[in-house]
Amino acid sequence: MTCSELDTPEVLSNLPPLRDDVAVRVLRGRMRGIQGHCNSCYMDAALFSLFSCTSVLDCMLFKPSLPPDRHIQKILRDKIVNPLRQKGFVSASSVMNLRHHLTEKGQCSSFATSEKDPEEFLSLIMHRILGIEPLLKLQ
Repeated sequence: MTCSELDTPEVLSNLPPLRDDVAVRVLRGRMRGIQGHCNSCYMDAALFSLFSCTSVLDCMLFKPSLPPDRHIQKILRDKIVNPLRQKGFVSASSVMNLRHHLTEKGQCSSFATSEKDPEEFLSLIMHRILGIEPLLKLQ
């Protein structure tokens, strides 16, 4: 199947993270998790671990955002996190949509085509998009 055949529908309701037996039932089996495409494994793994079974970042994900980043937060929330929590699957096209928007934002010209350092992706999502202060500041 191609990316376009497996488009992930938007889920507009804010869903809690998966827990215990529900997590096992929703996430186990074929066509589960986040579908990879074009060197997206670092991003797929980061998104899955940050949002599938934990609510640590939910307060930032579901808060109103500033206009420049609103569309990226909406893609992350409604096309990736909520579908992952509801159906246990996110298509590669949804992650590619996020990657294209990150590239358009001008953060890096190759987010949609190349594998990036996970720290670069996490910094962009956590600090620039979700507005979280850095966890560690070096002087």
